Amino acid sequence: MNPSTSALLLVDMQNDFLHPVGAYGRAKISLANSRARIEQMIKVSNSFKSLESRIIAANFTLIADKDNVPIIPEDFKVKHPFLHRGDFQVGRWGHQLIDELGPADFVINKIGHSAFQATHLEWLLGQLNIKTLIIGGILAKEGGIVSTLMEAKAKDYELLLLMDGCMAVNEDLYAEKIKELENVCKIVTCKELVNLMNA
Repeated sequence: MNPSTSALLLVDMQNDFLHPVGAYGRAKISLANSRARIEQMIKVSNSFKSLESRIIAANFTLIADKDNVPIIPEDFKVKHPFLHRGDFQVGRWGHQLIDELGPADFVINKIGHSAFQATHLEWLLGQLNIKTLIIGGILAKEGGIVSTLMEAKAKDYELLLLMDGCMAVNEDLYAEKIKELENVCKIVTCKELVNLMNA
């Protein structure tokens, strides 16, 4: 791995997902082992900063109308009835990358699952000459990490998934998705990645 052509992509690692007073926290929804996995991600983030490698936050985003009311697709609204004005909105605290991992060098505001969908991520990676993506964040059934990895693989990026830098609503879903992604990318621990970077 060449740090100069590698980027850490943090998918959905936002206050509204992870902080106790964020949107999910207010709804009493927590992610399994999130604190322990964030601690591992801090070590990775610090290594990227020390080597001046790029950190990119891919943040889930809700677009608001002129009255500041979020435009939420109906299928998403059914599954997330607790979302309200200001949640996941650009410029708001909840939309931001959690403090422990920030600041990111770049922020991608994604309105869909994949960090590539309707965003400038591919253009940015080309401008930075990024060949390898190291990915961590939130695992969902068809959510950010899964769809981002699938699209990145189709675009021929080298891919590493941080096994203990990912989290899901429960450990069964976490294990299922890690197993599923073994055929998509190389899976490493945060410690293995830090050792690789230091070498």
